[in-house]
Amino acid sequence: MTLEALLTFFGILIAVLAVVRPVQRRSLELFAPLRLLWFSIAVSLLLIVCRDAPLGLAPPFGWSVDVVLFALTMAAFLFPVGVALFCWTSWVRARLTEGRLPRVEHVFQAALREREFDEVERILQRNSSRLERIPATAASVLFSSRMVSALLDSHSLVHLELLSSLPFLTSLENRHAAVDSVTRELLRSDASPLRSAAMHTYGGMDPFPYSDRERDLIEGTFQSPNWYYEAGAHYPLVIATIEALNANTLDAAYNDVGRHYDARQGISTRSHCPIFLGTKTHVLAIQAALNQRVESDFYVSDLRDVFRAVLERSVFKPLVWESPLANREHPTPYAYLLYEIAGDLRHLSETALEKSTTRTASPQAAAPGRIASDLAMTWSFCVWSIARSSNHVSSDFRDRIIEQYFLFVLALGWQPSEVYHGPIGAVAGLEAWRDLFMDELERRFAGAYQHELDALRSAFDSLDRGKRFVFDGADWLQERLFGNS
Repeated sequence: MTLEALLTFFGILIAVLAVVRPVQRRSLELFAPLRLLWFSIAVSLLLIVCRDAPLGLAPPFGWSVDVVLFALTMAAFLFPVGVALFCWTSWVRARLTEGRLPRVEHVFQAALREREFDEVERILQRNSSRLERIPATAASVLFSSRMVSALLDSHSLVHLELLSSLPFLTSLENRHAAVDSVTRELLRSDASPLRSAAMHTYGGMDPFPYSDRERDLIEGTFQSPNWYYEAGAHYPLVIATIEALNANTLDAAYNDVGRHYDARQGISTRSHCPIFLGTKTHVLAIQAALNQRVESDFYVSDLRDVFRAVLERSVFKPLVWESPLANREHPTPYAYLLYEIAGDLRHLSETALEKSTTRTASPQAAAPGRIASDLAMTWSFCVWSIARSSNHVSSDFRDRIIEQYFLFVLALGWQPSEVYHGPIGAVAGLEAWRDLFMDELERRFAGAYQHELDALRSAFDSLDRGKRFVFDGADWLQERLFGNS
């Protein structure tokens, strides 16, 4: 190598560092040992000087002049080029060593400023097993809403993949802030696996993409009881849902005819509704806990909070509710949400009972656990809320919501096949479940106002006595609800 070639190499290096974007520059400074590159250039310059300087010194050890000149020339060339290749390899590998972890925040900050996140994703993907030791300040930048939103919109699930690791999740100084940021963006984004999971289960987006990768990720996070509990994922789900309701932007559309909202074909409006997606994600999490027989506080009462918030926003407009274009069961989107939450509570209660029952010739239902008790309390609160409401729903709709609770209680006492999947014969221990749900309902209506009791009476009178279990249990139910009156 000549001095001119070395200067050209040096100039090209300076030009490259000058034209790269700030994010790439920060990344090069983090992963490429540039000081070693400058040192190699200095060594190459020294070798060229030793080769070309008119010092008049004879080569040592009797070496020939041509051999020494060739060796110096090759060393002057290979040393900086080899170091440059080493720096490039180190940058491509992007390995976060203990010394680099404290400085990775500079790359994240530059990415936020420049709104360029490809390099961030590359670093995260290559170091997913080493990020437990990331500094708290770097984690705060990493899980900022702007960064999460940008990567999710580009169909990158790297943030959720990181949080799916319990060691990484528990290592975060403020895990709940990270989960909150990611969950909110998952409810908003069109590329959200939460939407894919909800639409796959409940319909409303045809055709829907639900890849194996998304399925594995959701089953390892929002449908993993241990992760869901540790992450406190229920909180951002319910808060984002309540905030969407309180924003006052949905009332006009959600109190109108909701045929497109509850559509089963094509892309329904509810597939982009944070209320529907947040509620169904929470329901699927509780369902997973029941299926895996995990008993803990999974905040079933969040469903009551959402039910009550939706009910407060719902307005009974006869022209809308009685329109021939409206669905009789749930005429408006708000009515659909109320209908779905009540249905979810019944389905979850059935699942809790089924999972607690032995599959033997003489099946036995175990005593209700924590989740079952929470379901009874939450469902009875929903019944109480709609019974005391005024001008929020039609009287027929109110009766149907309350009827579902009555029918569930009556089935527990007189026809368990109504709440089980498949005929399994007589089941011992159902009295405890029947009494649990009935006791919770009585607690809600203890000291109730007359119009609340009138709502119960109206629903009770609308029960179909042609069903044998309703006929057999009607007197018992009437006495528990109204005494001997």
